[in-house]
Amino acid sequence: MLKIREGKEYNFLVEKELTMPDNSRHFIFIGPDKNKYLVPQSRYSNYGISSGSVIKCLVDRVNCKGEVFLEPENPWYKRGQSYDFEVAGTEERIDNSGTSQIVTIVIDESGNRIPVPQAKSKPVPRSGSKISLTVERITKGRIYLVSVSRAVNDRRLVPGRNYEFVIEKIERGMDDEDYFVVKDPSGNLHTIAREFYEYYGYSVGTRFLGKIIKYNKNGEKTIEPDNPFYKPGSVVRMQITGFKENSINSSFTIDLKDKFGFTHCIETPVRPESGYVRCRITMIKKGKPLLELL
Repeated sequence: MLKIREGKEYNFLVEKELTMPDNSRHFIFIGPDKNKYLVPQSRYSNYGISSGSVIKCLVDRVNCKGEVFLEPENPWYKRGQSYDFEVAGTEERIDNSGTSQIVTIVIDESGNRIPVPQAKSKPVPRSGSKISLTVERITKGRIYLVSVSRAVNDRRLVPGRNYEFVIEKIERGMDDEDYFVVKDPSGNLHTIAREFYEYYGYSVGTRFLGKIIKYNKNGEKTIEPDNPFYKPGSVVRMQITGFKENSINSSFTIDLKDKFGFTHCIETPVRPESGYVRCRITMIKKGKPLLELL
């Protein structure tokens, strides 16, 4: 049987629309592997998706539980292509290096307001004018646009090695999310997402150890702070607080609580018993421990 892979595109049949117990609405897509997948209707309500249609989708991500996240093809934009967008105004944001800069706010075909880094060498465009921008990526129905190169050539920090960082401030990023702006031992600034690491107890002035996980193609760094609660490779005992059967693939999602009071969930093909389970922490990703049932 065909196994779909992350980063690849496939055609999916839209079987129907489904309302979940929490009243959220999803499309059920049937893949070329004959498996069924849920796609949130709210993210793609303006895509014109209907039952019986065939939609090309990117397999955007496959998480640690084997859940597959699909990105239906955008009806207006394609990655890597340039389009004209109307300018709505400008705002001040921080980029991935933690540096404040002016961003241009443009409007896409769905009416979304999208911030775009403003090239310092170019004049700030007037509201109501149009500018040509390139679609860098499309995720969760949202397009990300660029007008200038964001290449970073400083690669002095070695991937896999721990460094001490200090939190300088909290700022709003290009994607409308809040970030910790952190400084490395050489005084260079970087960002880490506040939503992933706030539960670590971080605040302005906090010092922490973290490692460079990777350099992206444009030279930007991905930093993973050391988790104060979990260590990769360790085995933890967690309490089962509930479970539900997944109607799409007949598996079970177990709700867990650890000794710190934090909640987790993990998927299993076997109906769980009540009580406790033992899990191995395989890695830490974006502040969350990835679990493997033992």
